Amino acid sequence: MKTYQIAAQALSDLGVGTVFGLMGDANLAYLGDFVENHGGEFVAAVVEGGAVSMADGYARMTGHVGVASVTHGPAVTNCTTALVEAVRSRSAVLLLTGSTPDVRDHFQDFDLEGFARLTGAEYRRVRKADSVGADIAEALARVTATRTPLVLDLPYDLLEVTVAGEAPRAVPQPPVAGAPDPVLVDDALAALLGSARPLILAGRGAVVSEARGDILALARALDAPVMTTLLAKDLFAGEPENLGVHGSLSHAVAIEELGRVDCVLAVGAALSSFTTDNTALLAGKFVIQIDDRSGAFGRFAPVHIPILGDAAGVVRALVERLVEAEAPAPSGRRVAQLAEAARGLEGKGYRSISGGGTVDMRDAMARFAELLPTGTQVVTDVGRFSFAAWKYLPVDPARFTVPGAFGSIGLGIATAVGAAAGRRDVPTVCVAGDGGAMMGLVELSTAVRHRLPLVLVVLDDHCYGAEYLKLEGLGLAPAHSEVSWPGFAETARALGARAVTVRDLEEFSQVAALLDECAYPLVIEVKADPARRRPEVVAAAGHAR
Repeated sequence: MKTYQIAAQALSDLGVGTVFGLMGDANLAYLGDFVENHGGEFVAAVVEGGAVSMADGYARMTGHVGVASVTHGPAVTNCTTALVEAVRSRSAVLLLTGSTPDVRDHFQDFDLEGFARLTGAEYRRVRKADSVGADIAEALARVTATRTPLVLDLPYDLLEVTVAGEAPRAVPQPPVAGAPDPVLVDDALAALLGSARPLILAGRGAVVSEARGDILALARALDAPVMTTLLAKDLFAGEPENLGVHGSLSHAVAIEELGRVDCVLAVGAALSSFTTDNTALLAGKFVIQIDDRSGAFGRFAPVHIPILGDAAGVVRALVERLVEAEAPAPSGRRVAQLAEAARGLEGKGYRSISGGGTVDMRDAMARFAELLPTGTQVVTDVGRFSFAAWKYLPVDPARFTVPGAFGSIGLGIATAVGAAAGRRDVPTVCVAGDGGAMMGLVELSTAVRHRLPLVLVVLDDHCYGAEYLKLEGLGLAPAHSEVSWPGFAETARALGARAVTVRDLEEFSQVAALLDECAYPLVIEVKADPARRRPEVVAAAGHAR
């Protein structure tokens, strides 16, 4: 067998069903064999970085390794931003590429190991043709266990070497965390019981470990409210203990309570600067952090008690120890009072600016939420628009993600394409601003070619929103940030998607009809006002929401 045939067989035997990428000299042989002889699916992206984002979205939504494959040279450099995002999000991504032919001064020669180091990914190189199957198996195992993206270099010169066939090794499951340190469990419980106003903060790790029930049991035993990071948004929706998202997205009642909290139990939450306002929200508080990575402790904020272990397992141990200690039952008054205060906020969130041919982004998200079927996956890009989506579009936290760990706009669409490829039984919604949408719109054609159930909502205020506000704050003309884009709906139709333009809330009836038809891929272009002010042509007063 040729080395490229063994590589294709290894991918198939190891359970890889879909590979995202672009073909070139370094990968076309094994990708072609993977599709033709092993029944694999190759999702051909338009841009190499899009392929990595697709693998990232696939990994986030399925829990399996997302595999991307690109050729050498500029194909690799095009992956930089997307791979940094995957690294910083701890996404299980394997990027297959290959060194150029071993000739002097090859014009696409590039330092692949240096590239991997630059992005924060691991690097491994296939050294011998007869080890390619084992090397792919080990790379998949490494990514599965560490959730750190890895660049695997399968050199071009090895692809057509004839070697004996081999059976790749099976990919092991991630190691199961052992029992938490009982001394630390006792110390944490003592701190929680000794505090006057404890708070439990759940992050993405709590979602992945399915710790919701255990966290609520502990919260009720302590009469403590619960909050989440953005990536665990809506984990406790509908529960009286729920105070929403911790940080800049907090509502007034939560913000007031955060000023009184004296102890924080962070469960699978990284305590990043966005969650803690650069640690300001943790000032003066005793912090206990539960995480399955020792490197998470103290990375962003000081921690008094770090507990290594699975989120659900550690919280369950706390509950069991609390029962053993026979601590007196709490009064329940604190949570009841907070829940009552939070209910008083309903209907007082904002004053709508819909009208005059534009729709308030918040109105658009709230109306759109009413139309989505159960189980819908949601991916949001990042930018000023995203606050509307994060606040007014409810999600299933296990099917929600934000490719924003690197702060780059424009990754949302490709990430959503990968998510849609991973789960085709439900629609995947991507909410993007007009700037980010224009950057990633080419990958809409990938969703069209592969008939993926993608719904792209473009909140179009024809400007770069954050820059608009910053220019205005400096006393400069915000018009410098404005861009006259081509029509997103018109462009989407040219790429083969269905599309509708919404300038009034009533026009969401067209959206409802297209969703009922499962008319995917679908683009919804929502026209918004860049200044977020009531258009002067509308005389009627805005309504409270």
